[in-house]
Amino acid sequence: MIEIARAELTSSASPERFVARSRDLATHPEWAAGMEYFRLADAFAVGARGVLKVRGGSEAPFVVTEYVEGRSYADTTILDGAELTVHHSASPSGAGSDLVLRAWVTGPRAAEYADQLRADVQRSLDADLAALAHLLESEGAA
Repeated sequence: MIEIARAELTSSASPERFVARSRDLATHPEWAAGMEYFRLADAFAVGARGVLKVRGGSEAPFVVTEYVEGRSYADTTILDGAELTVHHSASPSGAGSDLVLRAWVTGPRAAEYADQLRADVQRSLDADLAALAHLLESEGAA
């Protein structure tokens, strides 16, 4: 496993709201500017498969690889010779949460993909986490 990106912040949103919104794949484009869509072929559960499309890219298959209600969600995109996992986690902190997005690659071509993706994925995770926290905090204030 090669970790290629990590973003962290503290938010007034609860861990449960953060994880619920993270696993609501149809709404990812509302806060993940680089995503065009996520589409599940199966009901949401660990092992569910689907396709995703990044803006300007082509479709790629993914699988839900982790879900702990109110604490974490992860999906893994299947690449040619590697897998890219994006992990969302939240833990209680004061009246809100400590939020973390992490991304890593595994597989025979992991080092190659790490070099290609590191900078773009880091920028995306930083922007996505800030946008998601802002969205959740705005909804909480409404």
